Amino acid sequence: MKKLVRLIPFMIFCFLITFNTIGYPQSTILVHPMEKSFPAQWDGGLIIDHTCLNFDSISLDAIENAQSDVKIHYAHTSHGSQITTGLGLIEGTNSSYSVSIGYASLPATEDTLCIFDGQANNGGDTYITPDEYWEEESGVALTQGTLDDNPSLTVSLWSWCTQLNSYSTAQVQSYLDTMTSLEEANPDVTFVYMTCNAQADGSSGYNRWLNNEMIREYCIENDKVLFDFADLDSWHNGEQNTYRYHEGSTNYDVPLEHEDFNGNEAGHTTYSSCEQKAKAFWWMVCELAGWDSPSESNTNPNNGSNPPIDSLFSSGLIVAGVAAVVLIAAVAIYYRSS
Repeated sequence: MKKLVRLIPFMIFCFLITFNTIGYPQSTILVHPMEKSFPAQWDGGLIIDHTCLNFDSISLDAIENAQSDVKIHYAHTSHGSQITTGLGLIEGTNSSYSVSIGYASLPATEDTLCIFDGQANNGGDTYITPDEYWEEESGVALTQGTLDDNPSLTVSLWSWCTQLNSYSTAQVQSYLDTMTSLEEANPDVTFVYMTCNAQADGSSGYNRWLNNEMIREYCIENDKVLFDFADLDSWHNGEQNTYRYHEGSTNYDVPLEHEDFNGNEAGHTTYSSCEQKAKAFWWMVCELAGWDSPSESNTNPNNGSNPPIDSLFSSGLIVAGVAAVVLIAAVAIYYRSS
């Protein structure tokens, strides 16, 4: 018993040395830094989604810089008009967010965000389908011609309708490849990638979700600018709407347009949905003009799923196990030497 009592200080000393060497368990936070400049360069991509709606954080200087420096070429069909409708709604309540939209032309209005809506040399048509922007050589020629005829343009983007509900992976890859080729041909223009609206459910919605994920991953891995239309569709007031889809033996929670946005006031949705997308659009153009937006950290690498094991608990077990081995060894050495 006396030996054991004399051994206690030695055991405590060994235990403290073990903890000091191994260290205390720490939780991990993944942070994706963004470098902001103009033209845009962002590590991990510039992803414009439901986290980019804090309108009050955008300074007047940022708005004015965007109006001065950013000239936009925007091609779309009816769903894409949600953004332009929303821009008009915001301007109607706050004239600081002044916008000038030219149909198949680029406005020259000062102190406004100037947007070329449609394509040049296309008969004035502003309903731009995939083949008229990227999917066919003739469409790529229209896009390039619009940029060539309007050299002050700094941004170009095209909005999906419902094509990703049925498109194959190969077709999505063609979109990504063509956008990249346009970037290479126009190094002074920022091309903005987009996801498809989240209105379809069932198997069509599942296919759309997979295609959108393919676009998101490409943009993150290749430092692209992404306007995440689908994400903005599914989120409202901090809540995401999803539906359960069964594929084989696996269940998936697929994002779906939020119920608050179910309507047909403009562009197949509600005015509030249009305004939400326009807020994100302003956030994007201010970033493109060099605004240093509030930093965002990704603290949920499991995307909402429960982690397979609690890191703090597992780290604690490892430390305790190593400490126990050291103590047992210490006891054995002590008794052998005594």
